[in-house]
Amino acid sequence: MNSTTSLRLSTLAVVLLAAAPVGAITNGVPDGNAHPMVGALFADFDENGTISGDELVCSGSYAGRSKDGAADVFLTAAHCIEFGPSIGITQWYVSFDNEVLDANGPAGLIASIDFAWDPAFFFRRSDGRDFGVVLLPAGSVTGIQPVILPAAGALDALVQGGAIKELAMEAVGYGITATFNQPGGVQFAFDGVRRRVDTKIKGLTKAYVLYNENSNATGGGGTCFGDSGSPQFIKGTRQIVSVTFLGDPLCRATESNTRIDTPAARAFLGQYLNLP
Repeated sequence: MNSTTSLRLSTLAVVLLAAAPVGAITNGVPDGNAHPMVGALFADFDENGTISGDELVCSGSYAGRSKDGAADVFLTAAHCIEFGPSIGITQWYVSFDNEVLDANGPAGLIASIDFAWDPAFFFRRSDGRDFGVVLLPAGSVTGIQPVILPAAGALDALVQGGAIKELAMEAVGYGITATFNQPGGVQFAFDGVRRRVDTKIKGLTKAYVLYNENSNATGGGGTCFGDSGSPQFIKGTRQIVSVTFLGDPLCRATESNTRIDTPAARAFLGQYLNLP
């Protein structure tokens, strides 16, 4: 490994641990082309004009054309982008490649034209305002159907009778994979592959969907470092209900992912997207 690669991997580790509290899919499988609307977010950290796979920051999803028609909207988490200006990052890059760390690097990179996050965001569980958008040139995302956003209060109706816990859910994202029961404890690895995994809803709060990412209990998994901003789908559909926010440090217990059917989410996202 040369010094440049070592530097980039070190940068990735810092970003994933400091800026993105949860990331890659645990106990998942390579997604292939099952979810082409899920993409990876990058920044040119070494300022060399070339984006490499190890400059990945977070995950996210294509949410469609903006309501004014001026941009394509990439939905992610606020904490994935709000730190950027403070360290001189004024442009982000998005790729929908399903393997961003292979020999070809992230394919089809799209440079942002703007980005924004909920101004009320503050990094704590009580806020529930972890919403961000990266705006891409209109028409730059081609051949990909967008995710489907939920209607207002869509999840509340499922609480009755415990129906929400019976939903078949699927998490999709890029980032670090966690391997358990290894000598020395949990082992983390990053290969830049988009992965998916079945996951279970554990509960619901006013701001978050709680997921059980303990594979021993569910047979599925959840997100880990690098999946921040990634969507959780109702399995077999393009319908998403939340974006990845925060999990436990070992990526094997409960994760709290931000609901996007709440008044706060809709107030922010409605500035950029036509909502159902």
